[in-house]
Amino acid sequence: MHSTPPEKPYALFILGHAGTGKSWLTHRFVSQQHEQGRSWCVLDKDVVSEVWTGPLLAAHGQDPNDRDSPFFKEVARDLGYQSTLRVGRDQIDHGTSVVFPGPWSRELASGAIFSPAALGLPAHTQLRHVWLDLPLEVRRQRIIDRGDPRDKWKLEHWEEYVAALKRPQAVVDGRIPTLDASLPAEQQLARLAEILNNERPA
Repeated sequence: MHSTPPEKPYALFILGHAGTGKSWLTHRFVSQQHEQGRSWCVLDKDVVSEVWTGPLLAAHGQDPNDRDSPFFKEVARDLGYQSTLRVGRDQIDHGTSVVFPGPWSRELASGAIFSPAALGLPAHTQLRHVWLDLPLEVRRQRIIDRGDPRDKWKLEHWEEYVAALKRPQAVVDGRIPTLDASLPAEQQLARLAEILNNERPA
């Protein structure tokens, strides 16, 4: 009698700018997967790093809620992402698929997001990616409504923040599929299922 080989675990990156609903969709997706008997873990970079990021910034005389200054981007940003991937590596090693919601902008720009080795993930990881699209005015209202002090700079410097936003080249050229985040939850979840099964290789 031959047993069916276990499915290789996924690393699903739910990408998009602030306010597109990455965390919301992540938790809906993982709840659905658990209901269907599949093992998934959520690793949100903000959650993984929130305990130490504020104290680190404060220890250097910076605003503990800052997530936009050059200091944060030079000193703390990569540590948060590296910590998240390091935890994810252990989950995938044990056969648990992982969702990584977040911008992952540097990893997108460098192309590392397409390589398990570059991300420090096990070689057998099945990488999947999706980019959430949503109109700018909806995103701004969502950022206001969530009331996160880490968004203060974005809202106070909205024009400057928006001017710096770019659609990643991997999205523009079709290597990363898009998802209309204004669709009903059921349709968004169906789109994720398609992406897990049918994503084109990078």
